[in-house]
Amino acid sequence: MHQGILTKQELNALISAAAQEAEVYAPAKGRNGVEYLKTSGAEQVAFDYVNIKLSPKSLFFPQKEVICRFCGDTLSDAPAPEEKLIVLGARPCDVRSLLCLDKVFADQTSQFADPYYLSRRNNALIITFACHTPAPTCFCTTVGGSPTEPTGSDILATELEDELLFEACSEKGGTFLETYKTFFQPPTEEHLRRKDEQAAQAAEQLHEFNIEGIKAKLDRLFEESVWETLTNTCLGCGVCTYLCPTCHCFDISDETNAKGEGVRLRTWDSCQYPLFTLHASGHNPRVNKKQRMRQRIMHKFSYTVENVDDIYCAGCGRCVIHCPVNLDIREMLQTLVLAP
Repeated sequence: MHQGILTKQELNALISAAAQEAEVYAPAKGRNGVEYLKTSGAEQVAFDYVNIKLSPKSLFFPQKEVICRFCGDTLSDAPAPEEKLIVLGARPCDVRSLLCLDKVFADQTSQFADPYYLSRRNNALIITFACHTPAPTCFCTTVGGSPTEPTGSDILATELEDELLFEACSEKGGTFLETYKTFFQPPTEEHLRRKDEQAAQAAEQLHEFNIEGIKAKLDRLFEESVWETLTNTCLGCGVCTYLCPTCHCFDISDETNAKGEGVRLRTWDSCQYPLFTLHASGHNPRVNKKQRMRQRIMHKFSYTVENVDDIYCAGCGRCVIHCPVNLDIREMLQTLVLAP
């Protein structure tokens, strides 16, 4: 089965059945608004959201993770997670972000492939919800995405009022639809027409701007004063990097107790923090916020383009929405593109 229709009421039974085989995470209303929470039924699922403050990145690359344990001279690896995972309700921009993280953590041709991230990705099924009402801060089409982009998803789901159209995007997604085919009905021509109409309307709502040649422009502007102008009001709080679904910097630290037992932790870090590049000698190559913001922009729009041929920005708009001083990466990019 490659396509199927079910009502939102029937989704409850589908989630309950799938939860017997895997941990199901979906957008649900929690203490901090809508967030990805473990769920066992559709009554907990929130459909009235544009995007979620924290992306599903943390389900694959946790904010804090034990990577080994030790006691005295004895060291033991923390086992890679083996639980099956279903992520329901991710947006296309967040799935595109996971493809970016794959190039960092899951390149199996590299000796540096991360076993923890890789295990979670291999054991996960991603059911993406197409965007039908993008936020004013969304700009996925500018960076090569789309509100209905299927790439990277196992299943793309489209909300059609009180129904959901599921379409397989991968072999894993097709297997899921075949396994639970009793929950679905074949879509009609009217369902497919409404899906295409909704996709076109969603794309029209996005304001696209030109960033053609951004890498070459950034490389040329590396030492220019425009960076000082762009970051005059920046607080260096790091919220832009912590909420970004493609940011992947981390720190390693050890925690021990009086018995000599301890753990080695991997925790998210941010290039916006002064200590991020502080050397043991006391030297810091990025001593001010201008240099740190430049690193953030250069990494996403120049260094990754050079290294893996991809822009590491999904256009989700989280950094625009949640910046406490209203710095807008769209305005920053347009200023840089138009700089003499």
